[in-house]
Amino acid sequence: MASSKGQDPTIKQRRHSIDIPPTLCIGGTSLRIVIFGSSGSHQFSLTESILHRAVFDGADLNATLTTKTSGHVLERNVTLVNTPNLNNHSFAQETLKKEFKKSICFSCPGPHAVLFILNPVDVPPDPYGVFRPVVQYFGESILNHAMVVLYNEGELEDSETKIEELKELIQKCGQRCFIFSGEKNNEEDSMTGQLFQKIDQMVLVHNIYSNPEFEDADKRINKEEKFLEKEREKEVKKMLEALKRNHSGEDYDRKVKLYQEKMRLENRERAEMLIADRLGFTLRLVDYAAAIGKGAFVGAVLGTVMGPQGMAVGATVGAALGGVLGGAAGAAWNYFTGVFTDVR
Repeated sequence: MASSKGQDPTIKQRRHSIDIPPTLCIGGTSLRIVIFGSSGSHQFSLTESILHRAVFDGADLNATLTTKTSGHVLERNVTLVNTPNLNNHSFAQETLKKEFKKSICFSCPGPHAVLFILNPVDVPPDPYGVFRPVVQYFGESILNHAMVVLYNEGELEDSETKIEELKELIQKCGQRCFIFSGEKNNEEDSMTGQLFQKIDQMVLVHNIYSNPEFEDADKRINKEEKFLEKEREKEVKKMLEALKRNHSGEDYDRKVKLYQEKMRLENRERAEMLIADRLGFTLRLVDYAAAIGKGAFVGAVLGTVMGPQGMAVGATVGAALGGVLGGAAGAAWNYFTGVFTDVR
């Protein structure tokens, strides 16, 4: 499992932005946070409160798309990945899995924290049940990196009662719970600073969250980035020549640095989207094994009479047969075509 230690934040007085676009993240104190919630409005409000800017104006609160937003807050580069509202039951499980895959690609090599956002005024009857799909997909180990966040615009009254209602969920998340007041945060970023500190404490104990899917996605994204860099070499060369003609000295160095960082981020985000879409149409390895693994095993056994090559052919044919028998012919075809077309 790939992981790395987090760094203690340098919390200074309120600083909302820098003199470059907020999507440009430079420096070594980045935070990657994945947000799951039962209320789209509260997820969005938390993101906007942290970043101090409107991000989701006019957005559908029940949107089924995973989004990634970056900014610079309290001397730190922050990436917030919002997943679909888990209380929206209008989409199929396969759609949810696809969006979970996107959240993996958008937070590679792994998030520093996973936030379970709840509306404290409307606590669901089974709070843990809301986030059960997340645990089922990622595994219980994700709870070591999860924190329950109650988001409220103003001060939360009777907070102890609300926390008691969430006792089971908070316990499963290692007793980590945070009450975030949007109104209070607007005054001095105090809520954001405290949240970052709690995340840093969690990272010091558990490192970042990762699993084989994150590792695989990160490798694919890095590979795709290299292809994009190669494809854009002429474009970059042309821009660097233009900068050299129009700037000199420290001004030239600064312009080059900003441009290179801009290109790096563009390539990274494009690579993430490409891999997210590609992985979204293929099965997870565990799903593939469950659907057609038995057929592959039987086919491989039958193929032993033909030697090593026969085993390989038998496994492939058996896997396809297993997929048909298991009602997963389409999924099996997606898997194989995904494997063979994933080579550029």
